[in-house]
Amino acid sequence: MLCNTLNITPETGEISGECCICKKHTETGFKKKFSGNFTCADYISTGEVICPECQYLVKNSNEYRRTMFLLTEDELIKFKKKEAKDIVFNLPNKPFYIYLTKTWQKIGWIRMNEVYNTSNDGIINFLIDYDIIHTSMDTLKKHYDNIHILRELKIPKTVLETGKLEMHHFNKIKEEFDMKTARKFSKYLNSINNNPVYDLALYLED
Repeated sequence: MLCNTLNITPETGEISGECCICKKHTETGFKKKFSGNFTCADYISTGEVICPECQYLVKNSNEYRRTMFLLTEDELIKFKKKEAKDIVFNLPNKPFYIYLTKTWQKIGWIRMNEVYNTSNDGIINFLIDYDIIHTSMDTLKKHYDNIHILRELKIPKTVLETGKLEMHHFNKIKEEFDMKTARKFSKYLNSINNNPVYDLALYLED
C-alpha cells in the first residue's frame, strides 16, 4: 500500500520467490540481503527474496523506524508522541495500518503486513515496535479513561505501570470520590498485570 499511496514506482529485480518480509510471491524480487543493523532475523527467516515494494522499505528503513505513522490508501500521516492519542482515537473508517514506537530505533515496520485493518470498527490491529496488539476501541478507551482519572489525581505513571497503589494514593482516590471507588480502582490496577491493551492506553496518556 505504501508505494501506491506515495505514487512510488519501486525498482524491480530479476529473482522469483516468496518475499521474506510480506510473504507474497514475486517474479521481480531481489537477493535476500540486509545490512548489519537489521536485528530482526526471526521475522525474515522464511522467504527467499525481497519483493520490489519491500526493497523500497529496506532502503528507506531509517525513515520509517524513526517515526510513527498512519497509512491509508490516500495518505501517509507521520506523527509524534504527543499526537498519538488524537490519531489513535480518530482512526479512519477505511483500510489502514498504524505503527507506534517507544524506542524510535526498532525496525518494527517489518511486521506491517500482519496488522492490516479494513476499518475502524471491531478489533483493531496496532503495531508497537515489534509487538502486535489486538483490541476493540471501546476496550482501549475504557482503560484510557481510567488512567486519565488517576493521572488527574497526580498518581505517577510509575505507579500505574506497576499497578500497585500506595496507601496515600489510595487515600487520594477515596478523598476525591469515596471508599467504594477507591477499592474499585485498587482492584482494577491489580488486574492489569501484563495487559498489553492497558499498556497501550498508558502510553497514550500524556
